[in-house]
Amino acid sequence: MLKPRTLRLVVLTILCAQLVAWQHPVSAQVATSGASPVVGKTDAGEAAVRRSQTFEIVWQTVKDYHFDPNFGGVNWDAVKAEFAPRVAQTHTDRELHWLLQQMLNRLGKSHFAIVPPESIPALPDDESDTDDAEGAGDAAQKKKPAKDNLDITERLTHGIGIDLRVIGGAVVITRVDVGSTAARAGLRTGFVIKSVGGVPVGRILREMDQEVVFQPAVRHQIPAEILYERFNGEPDTSVSVSYLDARNVLRRVVVKRERLRGEMSAPLQSFPPQFVEFESRRLPSGVGYIRFNVFAPSVMDKFCAALRGMSDAPGVVIDLRGNRGGILGMLQGLGGLLESHDAIFGEMRTRAGGAIFRVAPARHPYAGALAVLIDEESQSASEMFASGLQESGRAVLVGERSAGATLPSVAKELPTGAILQYAFADFVSPYGKVLEGQGVKPDVAVKLDRRSLLAGHDPQLDAAAALIAPGAGSTVRAPTYATIELPDDAETVVAGQGARNDLAGGVEPQVASVIERYVEAVGGRAALEKITSRVSTGTFEGTSMGVATGGTVEIIEKAPDKNVILLGVPGVGVMRRGFTGVYGYEQYALVGFREIKGAELDAMRLSSDFRWSLDLKEHYPKMVLLGRERVGDADANVVEATPPRGFPSKFYFDAQTGLLLRQDSIYFEDYRAVDGIRIPFRIRSPLITIKLKDVKHNVAIDDATFAEHKDCFTQ
Repeated sequence: MLKPRTLRLVVLTILCAQLVAWQHPVSAQVATSGASPVVGKTDAGEAAVRRSQTFEIVWQTVKDYHFDPNFGGVNWDAVKAEFAPRVAQTHTDRELHWLLQQMLNRLGKSHFAIVPPESIPALPDDESDTDDAEGAGDAAQKKKPAKDNLDITERLTHGIGIDLRVIGGAVVITRVDVGSTAARAGLRTGFVIKSVGGVPVGRILREMDQEVVFQPAVRHQIPAEILYERFNGEPDTSVSVSYLDARNVLRRVVVKRERLRGEMSAPLQSFPPQFVEFESRRLPSGVGYIRFNVFAPSVMDKFCAALRGMSDAPGVVIDLRGNRGGILGMLQGLGGLLESHDAIFGEMRTRAGGAIFRVAPARHPYAGALAVLIDEESQSASEMFASGLQESGRAVLVGERSAGATLPSVAKELPTGAILQYAFADFVSPYGKVLEGQGVKPDVAVKLDRRSLLAGHDPQLDAAAALIAPGAGSTVRAPTYATIELPDDAETVVAGQGARNDLAGGVEPQVASVIERYVEAVGGRAALEKITSRVSTGTFEGTSMGVATGGTVEIIEKAPDKNVILLGVPGVGVMRRGFTGVYGYEQYALVGFREIKGAELDAMRLSSDFRWSLDLKEHYPKMVLLGRERVGDADANVVEATPPRGFPSKFYFDAQTGLLLRQDSIYFEDYRAVDGIRIPFRIRSPLITIKLKDVKHNVAIDDATFAEHKDCFTQ
């Protein structure tokens, strides 16, 4: 049967997959013009009820999950009393979404946003549908993407190929893509944009400043907003641009919009597709250069491949300028490719406790010098990543202080079709620094200046490359590998050998009879000893921080001690956790590869015993009967079981049937007989429920099944 300990680790896997901080440039033009979309044929009364329900969900979600029960001094109940009457007076969903954003702004924190449905990008059917049979069947039932949502995707992917920054109050071109229409039109770095589409830049900046409702969302990404709103557009259209050239001569040019270099990522459950840019190359000094704009799943393989191709480089510069953040679990995967020792990249702090971002080295991490570029538009996961590398001593940070928008968040779809993004945790750096509102301070402060850009130089990149170039001397500090005091929880132990427990007293005689009765209840020793392997398949569903998740699960086990759990999460991929009989590992699509060691490996080895039911007394040499408690409708004998190392567990055995009903907070239900063995087909915890659909015994399984998947992270 699925071991209780194993299930707890599955729960942690699902939780990790939900740690997403999603941001998308808010379209002020789209969000303030046009009529509210009509959903179905609802009448005015039904629409009013939907808007009221949406308001209640948003307010209550913040009430339940905001990491600060005092809401930073904001009286959240009073906020509800103020906004409820205003919500009742709204006539369209668009008005409601505007009002809800104003309400969230009262919190004064990042990552609290309403993304209206008309501002959510979509992928065409041929890009978003799955190829498997089940997915193909579901595709016919899918709601077709609205034209407006496809238009947004076109705006994200079609432009002229430049990047901008505000320098000294002027909007300056800071990057021109090689071969882009901007380059062909004669635009160069250092040129100052004066108007776009006939609209003066000064007026654009004033209008953005007046859009108070969107300030928390756009204050750190004004250049990105200008690009999206003004420069980008439909394919094969053009935009007129006036600019000051290197001699400050005012010029005007009409530039055609073409497909930008980059790709749309697949949607990730409640999170829409993202436009992903990735670039890697060698600088003239031989130093490597890697740039990406968002922490999206597709970046993982690209980053790993680029880094492997630079294994001989004396140093690598990672450019996180303008990076909007993304999936927090990627901190661990990307960090593992760069760190040579176990490290901590920070800690999330929620009302319920904390969670540590641990980084374990990949099989062959990059060992050269490392520099990271940040600026005022580096946000969220990019700030956390930079901070972790800085405080471990692995990298030197160059540029400008980051945005200070670092609250871990998740997204929830609302009845109106909008998405609520809300922060459920605070974040502190490895040394306990609060980054929200403060940002990450670079080790070497360098600002962009127009003179350097006009000369074809990037002063921030030049400074970073010089620090780590051959012969530059030792600029990067020696790694310090910070530690954080951990919660008193067995799941957080990832290294070292746990203290050996006092096993005096052994197994009490009355407990021995409970255990023997359990063995008989599940089928008896003779039947259990005939089983040499098991393959269980089914589905899982659960909730993390108010967000629903689900997917497929496959559990493969083989005597004497091999197993692997495969979790299929839509939009994420397959996550593996396995024990080969020799070593244990985790391999997650978003986190990379980690070999399990120390006390955690001891616990994994214990739970990997295929005949776990028969060997309980060997695994837990000390067992004490604590008495009886109710588990649902049944009386249960409660046994405290202590392993040689690690934390004791409480087992709850049905006093009438002898079956195991619960271990700690995990429940085992819906027992069914398969080949004479009774197996729970429903296993649930506070976070997840697994429902098995099929169990097969004595299946021929190659031992290679239990090893990690061979990919860039494991080579």
